[in-house]
Amino acid sequence: MTALREEARQALHVYMSRTGLTLPQLAQRIGYSPYSLQQFSSHAHYGDGDGHLTAEAVIAWIRSNPLRGPELPGKLHQTRATREMDAMLEHVRSGGWGVLYGPSGAQKSFLLEYRATESAQDSEPGIVYVRTSPAGMTPNVLLRRISAAIGAPYAQYTDGVRQSVLYAIQRRRSSLALVLDEADALYHWVETLETLREIGDLARMRPGRAGVGILVAGNERVMQIFENRRGVYFEKWRGRIEQQELQVLGPSLEEAAGILTAEIGELKEKTIRGILDGCAAPDPLSRKSYINMHRLFNAIREFKARRGGNGKVH
Repeated sequence: MTALREEARQALHVYMSRTGLTLPQLAQRIGYSPYSLQQFSSHAHYGDGDGHLTAEAVIAWIRSNPLRGPELPGKLHQTRATREMDAMLEHVRSGGWGVLYGPSGAQKSFLLEYRATESAQDSEPGIVYVRTSPAGMTPNVLLRRISAAIGAPYAQYTDGVRQSVLYAIQRRRSSLALVLDEADALYHWVETLETLREIGDLARMRPGRAGVGILVAGNERVMQIFENRRGVYFEKWRGRIEQQELQVLGPSLEEAAGILTAEIGELKEKTIRGILDGCAAPDPLSRKSYINMHRLFNAIREFKARRGGNGKVH
């Protein structure tokens, strides 16, 4: 196999993984039969030549149709909470594990998705963000989302995807942060949790490599997914995520007032106080009052709409 064919083969597998396109779909776009492209992309014998012309065609097509990175989810306003979460991400990027929790509107998901989107612009993304759901979050779904984010070679079945993900991680030059958001939805998906832990543990076994750090994020109930049940014990999980624990509530009154001013302009103190009073919410865990960012964003939109302005805020 020539070096050019290997380059094209790897590029093809990464493109499939990150876009979700199948080999027949790509074959049609590039102008080859599915069988020919399958032979080319595998280690099988390819006709009478070394596949040089096919490799050139594949690379040329991929360069003409580059992968598009995701768009940032909106505007990020820095607060004490966002800085604390950034410090947590640095801990995870260095190979550490941890847990992040807080009530709805504490800006957890937005900050994590924002940083992962920034990272996706890099040739070797350092943060993989996976938002979970109560239904359908099987190990295969989790692994495919990770595979697409890091550009692992395409594989069809769960075991193959697992090996492909580990292969891609172990070839990395820098460490990787796997962020599992809304993880409290995984209470009944024990196998998926164990698959994630397995990936983290196996990737950390390589000498001289930073490996993988894992951040489990969710609401105040997130730790309940690691309680012992049905003969399943989570000592290994708890021992790892307890390396660092962070609870966030959202911006302070002063920070929220600053966000209002930045988005709307100078307001009377009475107006600011009235808006913020409507955005306050009690934290179910600590019973402390905090500014719910969802409510604040909606209040800003409504204020702009009444004033005749517009714009996207986050």
